Amino acid sequence: MPIVDLRDIPAGETIAADLCIIGSGPAGATICRELDSPRLRIVVLESGGLERSADADSLNEIESIGRPRVMDQWLVRNRMLGGSSNTWTGRCAPFDRIDYEARDWVPHSGWPIKAEDLEPYLNRTAPYLGLGVGSGFSDHSFWKLFGQEAYPSEIDANLLVPFFWQFSKDDANRFDYMRFSKSLRSSVRNARVILNATVTNINTNPAGSAATSVDVLGQDGTLRVVSAPRIVLCAGGIENARLLLASRRACPAGLGNQRDLVGRFLMDHPRGRIGAFNVRNSEQLRTWLGVYNLRRNSDLYRFRHGLRLSTEYQRSNRLLNCAVWLNEAVTDDDPWNALSRLLRGRSAALSRDVAFVASNLGLVLSGLNQYFIKRNGLPRKLERLELECIVEQQPDPESRVTLSDRTDKFGVPISCINWKINEPEERTIRTTGRLVQSEFERLSLNALSLDDWVMRDEGLPPAFTDIAHPTGTTRMSIDPAQGVVDLNSQVHGVHGLFVAGSSTFPTSGHANPTHMIVATAIRLADILKRQIMDEAR
Repeated sequence: MPIVDLRDIPAGETIAADLCIIGSGPAGATICRELDSPRLRIVVLESGGLERSADADSLNEIESIGRPRVMDQWLVRNRMLGGSSNTWTGRCAPFDRIDYEARDWVPHSGWPIKAEDLEPYLNRTAPYLGLGVGSGFSDHSFWKLFGQEAYPSEIDANLLVPFFWQFSKDDANRFDYMRFSKSLRSSVRNARVILNATVTNINTNPAGSAATSVDVLGQDGTLRVVSAPRIVLCAGGIENARLLLASRRACPAGLGNQRDLVGRFLMDHPRGRIGAFNVRNSEQLRTWLGVYNLRRNSDLYRFRHGLRLSTEYQRSNRLLNCAVWLNEAVTDDDPWNALSRLLRGRSAALSRDVAFVASNLGLVLSGLNQYFIKRNGLPRKLERLELECIVEQQPDPESRVTLSDRTDKFGVPISCINWKINEPEERTIRTTGRLVQSEFERLSLNALSLDDWVMRDEGLPPAFTDIAHPTGTTRMSIDPAQGVVDLNSQVHGVHGLFVAGSSTFPTSGHANPTHMIVATAIRLADILKRQIMDEAR
């Protein structure tokens, strides 16, 4: 794959392309791989390099004026080849069917496409994400894939239903998640990637009705231009909105912002602990609501079992979507962590880790049986066993990204973020915790001790922060008065300018977004492919 640094391209040069992709993360990398062809001149612009750098990190600075956010932006977005896949945790799941619906109790909800429209694209995500299957695994259907009857449970399905997350696996390293930088470099043959190339403006015709090129600055601040009839913005939920707002030469309010919608409806996933279980006698609970290993083509793929609010309960109680799972906080002398360090040659204290394994041989032997025979997760030595939850956010137009008066080193205004969490999210979390507690009590399962704030109907504690899932800031809609991009992910009113990623999602669901990002990127790649083929005829 041709990879160059922007500084190796003469200042002032215009680079001609058929397609320009801004960003090399999961969305940009997927579109590039889908369209890679010797007949198509594709240029991928990556603001960072092959490694993390302080210069690139500085361009991620934000101003936060709403609910406190994680301010170390490296934990949110990564300016380097592969984008946020360099730090993601590999957790994948599709949205539930209700997430696509227009719900009368959730203002601004509803997707213009349906769950069945995305299913073929979800199936195509498997090789991109390192998954055993692309869809049909997140609910009761998992048990058929796993090859056994559902784990015995009498949880009332009108209240809570099973939910499964699948974890990514790198083809070359089973202990790591898929890193899109590696897959880009190994599978793309024709596209050209330009590193340390920061887009500062998206240029259009004088009327602002068609994209024509992008301005690109390098670390030395000198200008190059990439000219292309199609430009795809794949820079993430914050940066996508920022670049549209900052491109003001033809449109003073920013591109696609005629109705002041760019940057609005910012959602994330409030997530945190809502209660805890006694570690003693928790083995059966941890097996049921634990890890399952699915064998596919001689490989094992890891799934985590949790619970989510049933669709019926969400409707009848006017709640958002919410899911819970067990969080195992392991002890310092957990033998499996020690064994992992030893096998990878990363043990800082060899004799100590050998002692941790030797003193817990019973746990190691039972773990081998659990992992290889029963295909469950490894039994860990625990310090705490907690119940964590993740909740959908209600789309709120006042939760938004705007431009600050401050600028970055290239003179582009930094993002000003006013993130909001509202009462429906808090009520949904508290209700979910109480449902789990009451159901476990009814069935004489392990007693759940809910945290005080849940029991006292208080708001979310400070520990509930954003978790690097910025969503909704360039939402998809049929009606230009309701969103920023159309059904084809093209910016309303700006021909040739497309947006990919979670910023186009009208709602957030409770699922981690990367799986859906890749599925919608494949869908957009198909749309672009058809357009290009039609024009060539």
